[in-house]
Amino acid sequence: MGLGKEQRDQTIATSSLGERVGRFVKTYAARFWSFLVSIAGGVMLGWWEYEYHPSNRQLWMVPFGLILLSTPAFIWFAVFVSDFCNCSEVDQLPVKQSDVLVRDQERWSDDIKPNKY
Repeated sequence: MGLGKEQRDQTIATSSLGERVGRFVKTYAARFWSFLVSIAGGVMLGWWEYEYHPSNRQLWMVPFGLILLSTPAFIWFAVFVSDFCNCSEVDQLPVKQSDVLVRDQERWSDDIKPNKY
């Protein structure tokens, strides 16, 4: 026997809630780790400034610290821009099949010219 309509709707709602919670946890875990990487880069730069800058030793720590400090910002900017520029709303607009066929016929009629001998 199959599930009733109410049971199916409740199952779908529960699974979508679980998916949303999983996505929420993954998002905040990624944010947390990127924040920790940035903090590690800042701490490394601070430590180099305090400990090694007067003698200009351990210079490898400067570019490494800058990379750790700035990389998460670049990644989150790229994620934000790609999400902002996502055209999924346009893709979800209802389109009549007849409109698509008319546009295709107009395009093909412009491209193909009959040969006159």
